[in-house]
Amino acid sequence: MKLRITSNSLLFAYVAAFFIYLEGPLVVIVFASFNSGQIVRIPPDGLSLKWYAALLDFLRDAPGMKPGLVDTVFTSLWLGLASTVGAVIAGTLGAYALQRSKLPGTQILRQLFMLPLLFPQIVTGIGLVLWFSAIGGVPTWLRLLLGHLIITLPCVVITVTASLETLDRNLEDAAMNLGANRVATFFYITLPSIRGGVMAGAVFAWLTSFSNFTVTFFLFSGEMNPLPLWLYQYIQYYIDPGAAALATCILAITLCVLLIINRLQALGRVVAVSK
Repeated sequence: MKLRITSNSLLFAYVAAFFIYLEGPLVVIVFASFNSGQIVRIPPDGLSLKWYAALLDFLRDAPGMKPGLVDTVFTSLWLGLASTVGAVIAGTLGAYALQRSKLPGTQILRQLFMLPLLFPQIVTGIGLVLWFSAIGGVPTWLRLLLGHLIITLPCVVITVTASLETLDRNLEDAAMNLGANRVATFFYITLPSIRGGVMAGAVFAWLTSFSNFTVTFFLFSGEMNPLPLWLYQYIQYYIDPGAAALATCILAITLCVLLIINRLQALGRVVAVSK
């Protein structure tokens, strides 16, 4: 009994230490955003919402920084959404083709899909710069979108492939034996069965795009400046509580997206059970 209590205590201590290590930086950022002073102090000199109020005044234009924060947030949101939609469509179809294809070499192709995740992102960024320079005439928005597609596509392929591997193939075979063609089987049987993996891949892809810095750094231009680069320019010289307030807002947006996705998945399971 004593040994069991000791083991449970050690396990709890390990989990607590691991949680503090993972979440500690986020907690520090949140506390720093409520600092009443002009510099970041932990613990804060006092608690205040003035840095969040300052963000509201800062939304349209920052001194010496173009574009303004509103345009920057909009750029990151549409870029993340557009790259996620493209990655979900291409990644889902690609994972399905690789998983169901009987042609030789599909395992090699599956590994090639993973290369953008395995390579250092600085290598991907340099390669994209050279590629677009050789092509010439590619607008900034398209460079950013194609660059983010490269890093988000593997996110969808991984999660969808995992869902396809656990899918009961007998369901697809039964549908085809009843007269459904492959396209109808995919949309009415396969896709609803793997929607959890597709949704997880979409979240993974959106978070990857929204928070990406390295690839974005190589592809951005003055007229389009996504949020990670804007924030980097803001804190180049020193970090004040305003930067912590902005980082806390970004964290809140990310958590809201995760909560919404989890809620949608829960509703989907309830609807599936009710049917």
